Amino acid sequence: MSADYWEDRARRYGRRAAINLDHPEGSLDRVSARHADLLLPVLATHLRGDERAVLDLGCGPGRMTGALAALVAGGRAIGADPTQAMLDLAPPVTGVEYRRMEEGRLPLSDGEVDVVFTCLVLGGILAPEVLARTAAEVRRVLAPGGLVFLCESDGVAQPGSHWAARSPDDYRAAFPWAGLDAVAGFDDGGDPVAVLVGRRPG
Repeated sequence: MSADYWEDRARRYGRRAAINLDHPEGSLDRVSARHADLLLPVLATHLRGDERAVLDLGCGPGRMTGALAALVAGGRAIGADPTQAMLDLAPPVTGVEYRRMEEGRLPLSDGEVDVVFTCLVLGGILAPEVLARTAAEVRRVLAPGGLVFLCESDGVAQPGSHWAARSPDDYRAAFPWAGLDAVAGFDDGGDPVAVLVGRRPG
């Protein structure tokens, strides 16, 4: 789906554009809190304790970026998103910076972060070749031994959808270097979601 779709969606729905629109209006804070309650404790169990920075890949309006900064020892998070209208909605938070990304290119230096986190993001990348480039970029910006934490839809997308629902095996194929394991799952507005964890080789 083109960047224009997401820019228009952000203008129409504001911060709510970052979640499944099957959730009713007024539910953004509740849904975001549920995502944080489900995901952050799982992420914490996989941290080594010396992480200095985390990338919130596809951060949208920064729903969890501040909490991610607070979770790592270095207290730093970078929220990256290709949609400027989303980034414009993100609140200022101590320890957090936001950067605009180009399709398939992350605006970070090599090995800049110790954790890459996604929450219902990669399904928005429809083209397999762009997903492959994004996976390669994740490896590039991760420090050796860095953690990959993917929370992504696990199902079948509808024809003509703006979303590519992939299986855990699809993500394992896209990130062959990470050794992804499924460690959790939940339902998000009727859609199954898988949580996958792996690491960049040291």
